[in-house]
Amino acid sequence: MKRYFYYILAVCLLPVIASCENDDSDLSAIINDWVEPITIAVDSTALSEQADVPVTDVDDPAYNDYVENTNFNRSIFVHYDGETVAVTGSVSGVRVTVDGAHVTVNSSTTRCHYVLSGEADDGSFKVYSEHKFRITLSGLTLTNTTGAAINIQSGKTTYVVLAPDTDNSLTDGPTYSDVADEDCKGTFFSEGQLIFSGSGSLNVSSVGRHGLVSDDYMRFRPGVRLYVHSTSGHGIKSNDGVFIDGGVINVETTAAGSKALKCDSVVTVNGGRTTLITRGDCTIQTLAGVTDTTSCAALKCDYAFSMTAGTMRLYSSGDGGKGLNCLTDIAVAGGTLQAVTEGTRNEGSPKGIKSSGNTTITGGTVYSYSKRSVPLEVLGTFKLATGYTSLDETHRQLYHVVY
Repeated sequence: MKRYFYYILAVCLLPVIASCENDDSDLSAIINDWVEPITIAVDSTALSEQADVPVTDVDDPAYNDYVENTNFNRSIFVHYDGETVAVTGSVSGVRVTVDGAHVTVNSSTTRCHYVLSGEADDGSFKVYSEHKFRITLSGLTLTNTTGAAINIQSGKTTYVVLAPDTDNSLTDGPTYSDVADEDCKGTFFSEGQLIFSGSGSLNVSSVGRHGLVSDDYMRFRPGVRLYVHSTSGHGIKSNDGVFIDGGVINVETTAAGSKALKCDSVVTVNGGRTTLITRGDCTIQTLAGVTDTTSCAALKCDYAFSMTAGTMRLYSSGDGGKGLNCLTDIAVAGGTLQAVTEGTRNEGSPKGIKSSGNTTITGGTVYSYSKRSVPLEVLGTFKLATGYTSLDETHRQLYHVVY
């Protein structure tokens, strides 16, 4: 099977590029005459995926990430209807309070299942729980004008199931009414793990803070359809990891310095089709005489990025914007990774793919384009499997590869 790695600057440009000592040289005048980058845009078309078979081995590390492995048989139904809410079902150890269309749950029991439906222009769903639980979104349109639409104040796992053939929408407000000693970082916020499954769709809009946030990790399973749009912060933000096993994920941000997907830990892609787009410019802050410039990135991870299958498409158009910005190692063993940056380099330094650690490519297809700076920057070692060639060791940049 053929494998390809492209540094999108064409072969005939190699002598010019290789002579550049400064990797931030503006190459747009040359590139525009020779190269037309691929188009990366939101893609919500259906994706054919293999059936997602739950892990049944209790010793498997992923066992607890499958909602099927727990019988959530204690159900409470919450239906929003404008300024009011109808709550049906009673579970011992669960207290539900309602204020207008704002619902708060306090639970001390196990196997709870909350089914949310209906519509409210000024409502929310908030959970305090001592145990993991399930939320099914079954045709929910919810806006909270003063904060998060869904706010999980529990460090336990939340299984979010998108009911088949349903469209669900969550929107925050421009100003949050914070509660002392509680975090609330976005439209859909959770202190614990968020595991998304099901075959419905979820739209998350953020105008106040971030879009979808977990202070733990997130997993996206095949079948999920997710669209996140943020004008105020990051699209998806996770502290302890993002695992994309499948689904169709689209994220767009326009805020300065924002990331479409920001993870303080590892990002692992095992399937699905993910499109991450940023359009904001840099943020510039000077403290004690030191100027700090923060640029946008379609995908920013502070630890390792790995990919075995699926499609990851990254685009950034703002000043200094990056496609993939990884602070440690990048490993691609399969799938398709595409990065395009077309932003200026007035304050920031745009890059298609940047690895501050090592980069290893053993399979798949990798494509990187940067209009005004280097498409690929590797600060550590660069390893290519058999079938990939040509790395300029002096500059530690891949200029062109021929299979």
